[in-house]
Amino acid sequence: MDDNSEIQFIDKTVTFEQFVDALATKVALRIHQVEKGQLEISQAQAFKLFGRADVERWVKNGKLVPSRISPGKKRYKLVDLQKLASIQQNYLL
Repeated sequence: MDDNSEIQFIDKTVTFEQFVDALATKVALRIHQVEKGQLEISQAQAFKLFGRADVERWVKNGKLVPSRISPGKKRYKLVDLQKLASIQQNYLL
């Protein structure tokens, strides 16, 4: 696909170069948010990505604290979840 190609979406048409630039900007922003510890995900997303049992165990043991709580909703920092998931844990002790 060359830079003059167009990509047609339901609501608009953009050139391939415009699409790549917009995508690269969004990816760079997400990477920056993850590196700075600013990216948060919902509890439901945390359950899907890391497993409900693990997330609930980390909360119960005090290893994971919600970064934000609003009525009926909890959000966790993605970097905290990734750190906990990377630690090998011994459940027998």
